[in-house]
Amino acid sequence: MRARAVVRRGVRLGVIIGAWPAAIAGVLCLLVAFVFLVGDLYATARVLTAVAGLAVLGSMAVGLTLGAATGLALAVAPRRLLARPPLRGLLAALTAGLPVAVLYVVLLTGCGYTLESYPLSTHLVGWAGILTVALVAAARSGEIAGYGTDR
Repeated sequence: MRARAVVRRGVRLGVIIGAWPAAIAGVLCLLVAFVFLVGDLYATARVLTAVAGLAVLGSMAVGLTLGAATGLALAVAPRRLLARPPLRGLLAALTAGLPVAVLYVVLLTGCGYTLESYPLSTHLVGWAGILTVALVAAARSGEIAGYGTDR
């Protein structure tokens, strides 16, 4: 029962991780679609509406997967590791941040592009997002594992 509760709390973290980018990407795509709709570019508006839906669904799916993986990693970790906040936070940060970093690099290096093909601003925003996901997971690791709560 304890492992199930830890994974459930991890999934709640995943909802938080996935909701912010989903909302931002969805709203931006819908605003741009509205601009194209006003400009009588209906096909482009439809495509952007579909992109908004895919962005929301994809972000939520990645967030839920990361949350479940973080909860599962904290559920199977030894108690002596979970009792130390720095190690517990590092485990949660690596579990949540590493897959996002790999996904980021894979998406940017597809179709013959390299990481040098993109401007510095792209990397700053991308790595800041990855760092944010890792830090949120690390900060919430005690709550997910059941340490530092009233339970």
